[in-house]
Amino acid sequence: MVQTTNFSDLPEDLVMEIFSRLPVKCLLQSKSVKKDWYALIENTIFIQKHLNHPNNPTNYFVHHYFLDTMKSGFTLFHEQNQLVAKSHLYQDVINTSTHLWEILGPLNGLFLLYNDQEEVALWNPATKEFKPLPICQPLNSPSFHLSSYKFGFGIQPSSGDYKVIWIRDYWDNYSEDWYSPTVISVYTLSTNSWKNFEEFNIFSRDMVKSSGNTYLNGFYYWKECKNDKIFAFDTSNDTIQEIQTPKSFISKQGDLALFNNLIAMYIYEPIIIGRETCIDIWVMEKKGYWTKKVRIGPFCNIKRSLGYGHKGEIFLEVSSWQLDIFDSCPKKNRVLGHQKNGYFLQAFAYKESLVSLKKNSFVS
Repeated sequence: MVQTTNFSDLPEDLVMEIFSRLPVKCLLQSKSVKKDWYALIENTIFIQKHLNHPNNPTNYFVHHYFLDTMKSGFTLFHEQNQLVAKSHLYQDVINTSTHLWEILGPLNGLFLLYNDQEEVALWNPATKEFKPLPICQPLNSPSFHLSSYKFGFGIQPSSGDYKVIWIRDYWDNYSEDWYSPTVISVYTLSTNSWKNFEEFNIFSRDMVKSSGNTYLNGFYYWKECKNDKIFAFDTSNDTIQEIQTPKSFISKQGDLALFNNLIAMYIYEPIIIGRETCIDIWVMEKKGYWTKKVRIGPFCNIKRSLGYGHKGEIFLEVSSWQLDIFDSCPKKNRVLGHQKNGYFLQAFAYKESLVSLKKNSFVS
C-alpha cells in the first residue's frame, strides 16, 4: 500500500524550495490560503531565495512612448515562453495622472520613476505596489529654477535599506548664474524621509544618466559627460567619489552599465546608420583599473543602444523601428519587437520580485 503525504505535512525547508520556484502571482494568491504560507512568503530569507532562484526567469522590460496617445507605457517580454505581454499605459496600472515617466533600475525587481514635475515614486510591477515619495524641495526661492538633475537608486549594505539619490543643479534667474553649491537629497525607504546636504565639487550637469541599473556593492555610479571619469555615491556614508577612466574613452561614446557583476563601460564610435559599429566592453575590476573584456559586433543599421543586461545583453534600436537584443554569450541576435507608432525609450533585463515597499522586506 502506497502511503500518501499531505503538502501541509512537508518540512518547512522543502515547502520553501517548492514555493521559491513559483511566479510572484501564484505566491501572492497563496498568501491567503494558510497563515504558515503567509509568514513564509513574507519572510526576508524566502524573498531573497525566490529572487535569486534559477527558476525565476529573466524577462525584458521595455519603456516606450506612443505617438497615437501621446503617453508612455511599457511592455514585458517573457523570456521563458517567448510570449509578449500586452503593452500597457502607465496610467492603467499605476495611480498617477502623469505620463512622462523616466525609469531607473531595476534593483531587486523595483523601479524608480520620475518626471519633469519633480514627482518621484518607487514601483514593483510584479506585486503592483506603487509608492510616491514625499515632495522634496530644498530650495524654494522664486529666482531658482531647476535646470539639471540626476537620480541614483541603491541599497545601504549594513541595513539592506533602499536609498534614492537626487542630485540637482539650480539656475538663479536673479544673478543669471548657476546656484552653488549643488544640492544633494537622499531618501531612505525605512524612514520615508529625505536628507538634504550640499556639495561644491560635483555638478549633475556633468553627469550622464545610466542606461540601466548601475548600483553595485554599496555604490551607485554615473558616467561623466566626457567619459574621462565616473562618479560613485557611497550609500553607507552618503559621499561621492571620482574615479578616473582610460584616456582612450574620451574620444568615443560610452555608456555605463553592469557586466557580470562588475561596473563596465560600453565604448563605441558614434553610431551612423549604414556603417558597421562594434561595441567594446571594459570592466573596472578594482577601483580605477580597467580591462577590455570583449568586443561585440559588428552591427549595421543601428540607431542607438537602449540598455544593457548584467551578463552582457545589449538592447539595440535598429533603423526599421525594431528592437533587438544581442546576447554576448552565446553570440546571438533576437528581435524583441517593433514600435511603428512611437519610440523605444529604455530597455531592461528584469526579474520579478516579492520585495515590498510597505515594510522592511529588504534584500541586499
